[in-house]
Amino acid sequence: MIYSENEWLEKLNQLIENNLDNPNYTTDDYCRELGLSRSQLFRLVKEYSQLSISLYIRQRKLLKAKELLDNSDLKIAEVSYQIGMDSPQSFTKFFTREFGVNPTGYRKNKSIQEVETMDEIVDIEVKTETKTHQKRNKKYVYFGLSFIALMFFVLAFYFREKENNASNTERGVSAKDRESSIVILPFKNANTPEATFFADGVMEQIYESLSLIENLKVISKSSATLFRETKKTIPQIMSELHVDYILEGNVVQFGEQVRVSIELIKGNEDRTIWTKSYGGEAKDIIAIMNHVAKEIAVELDQKLTTEQTQKLDKVPTSNIEAYNEYLQGKQLLMTREDNKIRASLLKFDAAIAIDPNFSLAYSNKAAAYFSLGNIDEISLDSSFRLAEKAALKAIRLDAENGMAYAVLANIYKTQNKWEQAMTTFQIALKHNPNDAQINYWYSLVLRSIGKFDEAIEYSAKAIALDPLHSMILVGHIGNCSYARKFELAKTAIKDGEMLFNDAYMIHWAIAFYHLNREDYNSALKEFKIGAQLAPRLKEFQHYITYTKAKLGQGEQAKQYLQSLPQTPGNYPYFAIIYAGLDDRENCLKYLEMGANQNMIPDYLKVSAIFKFLQNDKRFQAVLQKVGLLKPIFDLQK
Repeated sequence: MIYSENEWLEKLNQLIENNLDNPNYTTDDYCRELGLSRSQLFRLVKEYSQLSISLYIRQRKLLKAKELLDNSDLKIAEVSYQIGMDSPQSFTKFFTREFGVNPTGYRKNKSIQEVETMDEIVDIEVKTETKTHQKRNKKYVYFGLSFIALMFFVLAFYFREKENNASNTERGVSAKDRESSIVILPFKNANTPEATFFADGVMEQIYESLSLIENLKVISKSSATLFRETKKTIPQIMSELHVDYILEGNVVQFGEQVRVSIELIKGNEDRTIWTKSYGGEAKDIIAIMNHVAKEIAVELDQKLTTEQTQKLDKVPTSNIEAYNEYLQGKQLLMTREDNKIRASLLKFDAAIAIDPNFSLAYSNKAAAYFSLGNIDEISLDSSFRLAEKAALKAIRLDAENGMAYAVLANIYKTQNKWEQAMTTFQIALKHNPNDAQINYWYSLVLRSIGKFDEAIEYSAKAIALDPLHSMILVGHIGNCSYARKFELAKTAIKDGEMLFNDAYMIHWAIAFYHLNREDYNSALKEFKIGAQLAPRLKEFQHYITYTKAKLGQGEQAKQYLQSLPQTPGNYPYFAIIYAGLDDRENCLKYLEMGANQNMIPDYLKVSAIFKFLQNDKRFQAVLQKVGLLKPIFDLQK
């Protein structure tokens, strides 16, 4: 059957609607139903929407999600599954990118808008009255509702500012800090995949250069990228990210030539204070962007030392093709999905093949290998060996590659080499002081050895640098909870519930907050929510069983233990569940077995789970074996 333009579009939309939650319905199925080839369907969709087929389908799904948020009481996670998204986190990310607000925020905003239509409802109701009374009542209703609306917004503004100020205080974001802080928004481009990668490369290089300046807070790319195609105003972005300056740009490439336009905006005034255009050959774009970064630093009153100037003059590679392969690899690696991490390795290898001296490609390759070991895609031995080899190669090519040192430090941490991990993280931060990920990783080492105040300091800095990264906020909540600074933890939890309530890791962090307070009922509730959001994550079931054991449900815990395979990877969980049963003997037995296999529970030294063992000599011997009994050397500030 041959469809007209309106008919095929209507048919396509109906097919998408009918198969929202069917992951097995592919592009080929759409083609077969419509009687079109893949190339014909691609061309028609492209002409109509300027989107690829997959992006158009995703857009239709998100529009359906918007409708469900408007007209149902479904939870965010339920909406995600209704439209066939693989996870609530992905749904939240794509919804925010499409509509400029996350699903929770959209639903809240709609509730406010519904309140603001009350004057229209009242207007309809009073039509049964006389014309004179109608006019008088409408006037009173109008002024009354206007006054209420005005008071609502005044109070909302007051409390928002109060919360922002309190949040800034808790996070250590002072007024002085905010005067030297900036976010680089995704640069605009010709809206093709090639142009997007090129524009992202320009943004990446400016970010990498500015983040080397120690006294300048530069918001991480992972938070900045969430504002791609945003409809939010400059003051809104400034308020969410706690910055004073916003950098926007536009990239136009024509043949071998490129032109970049840069605009620096004073956020709270929504005023452009500096604008410039730069042109040159595409192959020289990295050096051009380094020059841009220096000019921006001067504009922000940053006094550059000779060493900083030399760093800003360095180029990671002079080959733009290698740089594009590297950027695609980084984007794949950031997903933290096993198949995409493997794909990132191919991209990094392609970049290295083009430029064998590309240090950043090697350090990110190291990070990819380390990640594969963490998610059990390859053995830890292989993961450490391959990651260490790539990281050392990166350092040989560039002794100031902070990410390479950070990967090595994480390997040392996992091997319980605490002093080596501390030293190597400090070197990483010396070279990349504003890298949110490195600050966050370092805070976890500090937590493990019991240096809680320092751990909170570094995770707070990581949040300031990457305020929309859920994992970093989760780590900060953990640092505060283990330190028993519960008010600080509650403040961070409030932020997490507002931003990432449908991310399973937030519920993980809240559950451990309750565990540290020995509120096992509340902890169990949060673990169960997390398990629903991430059903494939086995760790939730282990901790649900531990919590049930603490609540007196010992028989269920014992049955679960019988079903748990006796493998070294499970030794920590045997120890945890036996701790829930107050079974000292079996708990110590599995801790000792785990220590012999270098498999110990997270935060063994500081965990409330093992508090009842603190004075036991066998427990002290386990801590000794894994390097946690002796005092770790003092921090070098």
